[in-house]
Amino acid sequence: MKRFGVLPLILWISAQAALAADLPTAEEYRANWPRFRGPDGSGVSATGDYPVTCDAKAGTNIAWTVPVPAAGFNSPVVWGERVFLSGGNEIKWEVMCFDAKSGKLLWDKQVPKADGTPADPPETLEQCGMAAPTVATDGRRVYAMFANGELAAFDLDGNIVWTKHLGIPKNPYGHATSLLTWQDRLIVQFDQGTPEEMLSKIFAFDGATGAVVWEKPRPAGASWATPIIFEAAGKAQLLTLAAPWAIAYAPKDGAEIWRANFLDGEVTPSPLFAGGTLFIVSPANKLQAVRPDGQGDVTKTHLDWIGEDGIPDITSPVSNGELVFIVDSTGMMTCYDARDGKKQWEQDLAQECNASPSIAGNHVYIFTKKGAMLVVEAGREVKEVGRSSLGEPVFASPAFAGNRIFVRGVKHLICIEGKK
Repeated sequence: MKRFGVLPLILWISAQAALAADLPTAEEYRANWPRFRGPDGSGVSATGDYPVTCDAKAGTNIAWTVPVPAAGFNSPVVWGERVFLSGGNEIKWEVMCFDAKSGKLLWDKQVPKADGTPADPPETLEQCGMAAPTVATDGRRVYAMFANGELAAFDLDGNIVWTKHLGIPKNPYGHATSLLTWQDRLIVQFDQGTPEEMLSKIFAFDGATGAVVWEKPRPAGASWATPIIFEAAGKAQLLTLAAPWAIAYAPKDGAEIWRANFLDGEVTPSPLFAGGTLFIVSPANKLQAVRPDGQGDVTKTHLDWIGEDGIPDITSPVSNGELVFIVDSTGMMTCYDARDGKKQWEQDLAQECNASPSIAGNHVYIFTKKGAMLVVEAGREVKEVGRSSLGEPVFASPAFAGNRIFVRGVKHLICIEGKK
């Protein structure tokens, strides 16, 4: 019996070693911008030197501007010298790859229909469209999802790897939750309907094959927030938001770790983990600081503080670990102390915002619907250090990688880069 089990064990160890060799290192992952709001979904660039002003007309600090072939509200994703976007309409759905140095379109591939994809597309609001979810990459493949439930994987040269159809989600505005990867897996939060209907699910797919690794039903309604994965209390946690629950799962097998009844309304802001604390927005209502070390229902035990001023309805919070910054859709920006929730300041930016704020260095970057880039110091007193125009409206959140800021306007992909 002992000899009988040796060969399978050796094969399993070899397979695990090959898998590990094919995965990006943690350093490689952090050096890129592989998902919505960066490596950990926080909107913070840990490295790089970025300009605080630019001028689209004069070309100052603008490395390049190129047309985007297919429309969409999703954000850029960056791996090495490749920038990825998706786009589409009721007829076709596309994934695009641009050269990060020159802006040249390297490839633009249409997603083939998977088995079971219906001919008629779902109805979506103009502000959401068919291509609102941001793609994700593990440096080996790029994954894209669309409002009709179509999910696809391409290799980095644009060859289709697999497709599948998850079903058209029951969603009043259109599906907008973005994708993320963890180890060899693609995570898809597929929320829809009402909590009572129990239509929502979360999936972990094998990135290489598209096979379902695990699948869990969710007691939640439609959501437009994107989950995050973080390490806390000695384990990896996958945090999802959808009214009424914030739920943390184990990304390895989908087991529920904890949940909290913290949400109401139409949940769009994504969660944030910074400085050992979770920041969860109940839209247009409250900002909640939550300890991530619970088990079971932690609604009454793990809430540290609540902020009630300037609460966003669309955008996600950002933090440097000491301060938390939020911007609502009217352009009101508010700063809280991350430790105790005391409001430090608020400032009317006088421009509407759909893009979530980001932090690079000691600066908070805000991109507005009118196409302005506003930069303020990440400090306890409000100080604006730059206000620039990109020349076209911006709805998508930016990507920061390799000393470049990549911004998707309504018609163009724009690369902002300071003088070397």
